Amino acid sequence: MRQGTSLYLDCVRFMAAFAVFVSHYATQHFTGGLFWQLQPYGAEAVDIFFVLSGFVIGCATDGREAGPRSYAVNRAARLWSVALPALLLTLMLDAAGSSARPELYTAAEVPHYHPDGSLWRYLLSAVFLNQTWYLDITPGTDWPYWSLGYEPWYYVIFGVAMFAPGKVRIAAALVAAGIAGPKVIALFPLWLAGLACARLARDLRPSTRAGAACAAASVAGWIGYEVWALHHGRLLGLGPDWFGRRELAQDYVVGALFALHLIGICHLSDPFGWLLSRFARAIRWLAGATFTLYLMHYPIMQCLIATLPWPRDSAVSRLLLPILSLAAVFLFAALTERRKQSWRRVIQALSERLIPPVRLLVPGRADGQA
Repeated sequence: MRQGTSLYLDCVRFMAAFAVFVSHYATQHFTGGLFWQLQPYGAEAVDIFFVLSGFVIGCATDGREAGPRSYAVNRAARLWSVALPALLLTLMLDAAGSSARPELYTAAEVPHYHPDGSLWRYLLSAVFLNQTWYLDITPGTDWPYWSLGYEPWYYVIFGVAMFAPGKVRIAAALVAAGIAGPKVIALFPLWLAGLACARLARDLRPSTRAGAACAAASVAGWIGYEVWALHHGRLLGLGPDWFGRRELAQDYVVGALFALHLIGICHLSDPFGWLLSRFARAIRWLAGATFTLYLMHYPIMQCLIATLPWPRDSAVSRLLLPILSLAAVFLFAALTERRKQSWRRVIQALSERLIPPVRLLVPGRADGQA
């Protein structure tokens, strides 16, 4: 992947995570509805994450993750380096916040919150079973954790389809999809769209003009959808209820538009790559906290409104809430997400002890070591 494209995608990743953060900050629950107009964009930002995830995996498996062990180790390090500490921190923050203001820790205040704080909710979330089939489990107040019940299953399905022996790869992928369930698979097309974009970016060589047309058409299409939604309402509640996501039609629209944008931008990185390279250090630093910002902002803000002495809709609380939350996020990222390589080394060592080397899971493809 060229540097300009990589930096641009890092910008998109951070802005998408920040959009989710702002969409929650803007709710009645946290600030009395300040900037309430921005709330709908959080769901669209998650669609971008799914497409980006597939794109990144498509690029990675073309290069440094050419073997099953390196693929599995890198995915596990990426997820658990933030997910496991986030679960522990959520447990601690919820305990502190609920002790100070128990009335704020109810299902009426926090979506999908269960005051019992049962340990099994955290255990299922730790192994990403929290959204399989008809389950809808949130670990404490970490509402954004729902998407981690989706994305890891896409890694598993693609991984076995990519690396399992030819005779069993389809069966193994179907078994993984069967365990995940229809609700999770309903958003799989977004992830696959990102994967397809990576393959197209590798194999196609359209002109810069064609790339610009794709990028411009995607932006125009998104603006058109937002204008339509402003006058007619968003595409919600369409599709079978057993998929468990009211925004499914909107997910597909936004996902398709962003996939088109990716195709275009992959062939426009050079014209603006020189500009982004001037801010490469700052962009990489912000992107290095993206996962943490997405996953941890909600329990941090929840604990803050429970412990700050001012009302939620006061000017002081509205000012301090984002400042203190972002400071905590970046501190937490320094201890987790930015130390992903340490997690990777531990998981690599465990995998080598517990799983014997497999040299040829796929004919002609050796198990690469990173």
